[in-house]
Amino acid sequence: MNQDPSIFLGKANILVVDDTPANITLLTQILSNQGYKVRVAPSGKLALKSVQFVVPDLILLDVKMPDLNGYQVCRQLKAQPSTRDIPVIFMSALDDALDKVTAFTLGGVDYITKPFESIEVIARIENQLRLHEFQLQLQAQNAQLQLLLATAQAISETADAEEALLAILSTVCQTIGWDFGEAWMPNSEATHLEYCCAWRTDLPNLLEFQHQSESLHFAYAQGFPGWVWASQQIEWLADLAEKPSLMKNRFPAARQAGLKSVLGVPIVLEGQVLAVLVFFHHQELAPDERSLRLFKAIATQLGSMIQRKKAEDALRQANWELERLANLDGLTQLANRRRFDVYFRQQWQSHCCDRQPLSIILFDVDYFKPYNDFYGHQAGDECLQQLSIAARQAINQPADLVARYGGEEFVAVLPNTPVTQALEIAEQLRQAVQQLRLPHRTSQVNEFVTVSIGVASSIPLDTELPDTLIAAADRALYQAKEQGRDRLVLAPQSDRVSRSPSLHSQNS
Repeated sequence: MNQDPSIFLGKANILVVDDTPANITLLTQILSNQGYKVRVAPSGKLALKSVQFVVPDLILLDVKMPDLNGYQVCRQLKAQPSTRDIPVIFMSALDDALDKVTAFTLGGVDYITKPFESIEVIARIENQLRLHEFQLQLQAQNAQLQLLLATAQAISETADAEEALLAILSTVCQTIGWDFGEAWMPNSEATHLEYCCAWRTDLPNLLEFQHQSESLHFAYAQGFPGWVWASQQIEWLADLAEKPSLMKNRFPAARQAGLKSVLGVPIVLEGQVLAVLVFFHHQELAPDERSLRLFKAIATQLGSMIQRKKAEDALRQANWELERLANLDGLTQLANRRRFDVYFRQQWQSHCCDRQPLSIILFDVDYFKPYNDFYGHQAGDECLQQLSIAARQAINQPADLVARYGGEEFVAVLPNTPVTQALEIAEQLRQAVQQLRLPHRTSQVNEFVTVSIGVASSIPLDTELPDTLIAAADRALYQAKEQGRDRLVLAPQSDRVSRSPSLHSQNS
């Protein structure tokens, strides 16, 4: 998990989608010189066919194409589970803000305007590949923690070992994506392993394979389960054909069921094997360190079922880790309130030391409650999502943080930003929202969605509370609403008093 994502960049597979041969030739040359594997598609239709065979790590997508334009291609890519997570960078001569907003709304991660500079293209590609790799790492870590949490919860709710084993098989197979899982337990004399329970998907012939397993038992070091029992280690065969003898007389049935990979996980407590879990997959899967760590964790959880206290401790640890990772707002994909609180206080302390200006922009959607009531909550969610994209475009310095503060209220932290620059950024934000041209028939100030903005800026002092700056921006936002909305108001320097912020609704 600590691997430097930069090692993946030179190996990335990039799909270039453009109907202009000169552009394809130029981009292929630029990317190949950087060590990227390049594939090309001269049309949107061919691009959609291409990704079905080999999923690229990133797509450079032209907007204006004759059969399917880039927006249509992106929409179809994001609609398919197998391609929805591919980073898409749009490339177009269209430079209008609405074109860019459309691209980001459809799921694009970046937008490069033609004519382009090769150094800019490479920099943007490297940036998105790094971000994508970090995202995959976080998703994998989150999936591991989610599985550990679900596993511990399943164990805590079961009455005996057999129920716990079935819960584990179900949780692991459905979360990790294995097709069949079975549990074997030593008999009372510990002379052989007996079938305990199994979980399976709906793949053909798995039921027959399960029925055959139910009548079997394995002596110590006999068959694949007995091998895992003897080794007390996780054993993984990428292909059953490597050691068909370990499958005993189940090899033909496994092949008929389309099973290829097998993984054995011993559940050990104080040197004693309590059970052996065996998982099968229809694809040939080579062992990888991340999965091995995950299955070791699962084995530990199941072993600690016997010691209830250990299971509870593991559950608390998993909850803590999940809490730490939960920094994004699910709807807008902006930072959430928790992330803002931490980041803002960090910046406050830092600016107290270096004596640099720190600015806050607080904004919300005008008359959002009537908007929600009139257009519906789904439209309200989509409105907030588009507003979030516009906010990220307007507030885009590396150290800036845009967060969803609550409901339709948003906040931005602008480190090392003087008040004049903060006002410029706030005005850019206000105009960016206007340019979305989202209809708002219940607004009393404009036919389209608008925002009211409060701005506050100061050079923090360690004798002041961080909340005073937020309170000042909050009162400036209140003044913007009082003065008619769809405007920004700067908090006066004297308004920074030691009061706790309390955001207002006022029909928004």
